[in-house]
Amino acid sequence: MNYSIAGRKAIIGKNAGQTLYSASLQLSPKVSLDEFAEHMSSHDCKYNKGDIYSVLTQATKCVREFLLEGRKVEFGDLGTFVPKIKSSSTTKADDFTAQNITVVTARWQVGTSIKNMRSDATLEYQPSRKNQALLRQAEKNGQSSMTLAEKTTDTSSGTGGTEAGGE
Repeated sequence: MNYSIAGRKAIIGKNAGQTLYSASLQLSPKVSLDEFAEHMSSHDCKYNKGDIYSVLTQATKCVREFLLEGRKVEFGDLGTFVPKIKSSSTTKADDFTAQNITVVTARWQVGTSIKNMRSDATLEYQPSRKNQALLRQAEKNGQSSMTLAEKTTDTSSGTGGTEAGGE
C-alpha cells in the first residue's frame, strides 16, 4: 500500500487552526467484478470465473431485496450490509410522514477479518500525486531537476487525520 503525507488544517478540537500531518492513502486501480471473479477462481476454487461472477451478480439482487425488507445481510468475516434511511425533520411528530424520508440506502459494516489489517499491511512512502506528476513531466521534458509542489493545506478534515483517500 502506498501513502504520502498530507497537511490538513484542523477545524475543531484542541488543535483547531493548526496544520496536522497524516498519511494519505494512494489508491491503486480499482478491481472490477470481472477481475475479482477471475482472481477468486484462481484460489483453488472449484468454480470458474463465470460461476463466481453469476453468483456475485445474483447476490447483489438478493441483498437489495433483503435490505428493502429492513433486514441486515451478514457475509461472515467479510461484513454486514445494514439498511439506512435519511429524512427531513418536522417540529411535530404528527406532521411527519413517509414523504419526509428522502433517502433509502445501505451502509457496510466491515467484518472482523478486514476490520484492522495493519499487522499484515506493507506500507511504502511515496511522493504526493502532485509531485509524481511533476516528476513525470520533468522526465518527459528531459529536465535534470525540478521544483516540488508546495505542501497544500486541506480543511476538509475536522481532526487532521484520515481514514483513507487518494491524494
